[in-house]
Amino acid sequence: MEPGGRDRFVDLLRGGSIVAVVVGHWLVADVRWAEGSLTDTSTLARVPGMWPVTWLFLVIPIFFFVGGYANRRSWEGTRRRGEGYASYVDRRVHRMLAPTALYLLAVCAAGALVTALGGLGLGAMGGLFLQPLWFLGAYLWVVALAPVMLAAHARWGWRVLAVLGLLIVVGDVGRFGLGLSALGYANVLWVWLLMHQLGFWYAEERLTPPIAAWMAGLGLVLTGALVLLEDYPGTMVAVPGISVGNMHPPTLAVTTLGLAQIGCCLLLRPALVGWLQRPRVWHAVVAVNLTIISTYVWHQAALTAAARLTLPLGWPEPTAGTLAWWAAHLAWLVVPGVLLLGIVAVVGRAEQVRPPRLTRPGPATAAAAAGAVVLIGIGFIDLAGSTALALLEPGERLGPFTASTALGLVLLTLGAGVLAVLRRVAPAGAAAAPGRRALSRPG
Repeated sequence: MEPGGRDRFVDLLRGGSIVAVVVGHWLVADVRWAEGSLTDTSTLARVPGMWPVTWLFLVIPIFFFVGGYANRRSWEGTRRRGEGYASYVDRRVHRMLAPTALYLLAVCAAGALVTALGGLGLGAMGGLFLQPLWFLGAYLWVVALAPVMLAAHARWGWRVLAVLGLLIVVGDVGRFGLGLSALGYANVLWVWLLMHQLGFWYAEERLTPPIAAWMAGLGLVLTGALVLLEDYPGTMVAVPGISVGNMHPPTLAVTTLGLAQIGCCLLLRPALVGWLQRPRVWHAVVAVNLTIISTYVWHQAALTAAARLTLPLGWPEPTAGTLAWWAAHLAWLVVPGVLLLGIVAVVGRAEQVRPPRLTRPGPATAAAAAGAVVLIGIGFIDLAGSTALALLEPGERLGPFTASTALGLVLLTLGAGVLAVLRRVAPAGAAAAPGRRALSRPG
């Protein structure tokens, strides 16, 4: 860690994991233009041998690991400044909602315009615009639980990891063995909490090279063993024609792969820290981290726009899986890449928002803030199962209710409204004012 309090390795993992997710999504996207419209399935259905790509690019576990480190520091700073849980939650939500609200406004307005113009051949792509938002909901829930999980970590240490691991196993047994899908969906929380919990251990410098080597080796061996079983496909993402996936909800295989990925990153840390001393490299890492939410939420929109602009012109489509196909596919990815860079250059400033006013600490404000995060998280997950091209059109079935864009937007608005009301009706007193100035300090 540098004297200013920053850990450049953590910043690299945070930005690099989002870039990897974007590239991974684009690599496996099978977007085509046929009979006057775009369709999107999965390249993995055409080229099953690409499954190792998902092991390399499904790096969301790394983002949650980094989140554990960052949220620990954020909560400790909150307590040190005498602020409360509501202010901690509000800050984290505010940083995410500002750029995401801009995105939702843009895609919903564009969706209404496209629908009014007859669809423009984009009808099948409406869900792609919103599908990535599930991650934001899951991450905010983990953020909200960070203080509780830190207290558990301080009291029980490695036992918390063991319990989370056991709960993940129970979830998979219930899902695959007993047909209890609700237990499987609980892994949306248990898997990401386990990855997040490992970030606490990294913050304490307890993930030593020998432990990292064990994580990498054992994680890879266990993942390989699991995918040999019938219930765990080799690919880590959903593929048309495969009824069971490893990612939605995440399975034990995603967990063991995440352990392997984190272990490998930790083993590479000395070399990566040296590499990050290069000014150009570090400036690139900083640039990505300053626009990380914008990059993530806009990447599928950039892919769709690029496809609509170029594929009708007759982009070559050699036989899938051949060298010619790989060359054409990788060359085409430059188009959405350039488009995404342009979009982020325009909208990325939405992430440079001032922190919200502080809220008075106390049980009542804490409970209200927790409720707001629940609403916002459900809103994001609802949107992920909806379409951007029809506000009221039913989407996927999500447990007891059917997703819709309108419902998701209402839930987000309600959650954000609760936090806004808290700032007005329960503002922090003068004693908290110094803490507010401290928000701009590095780290």
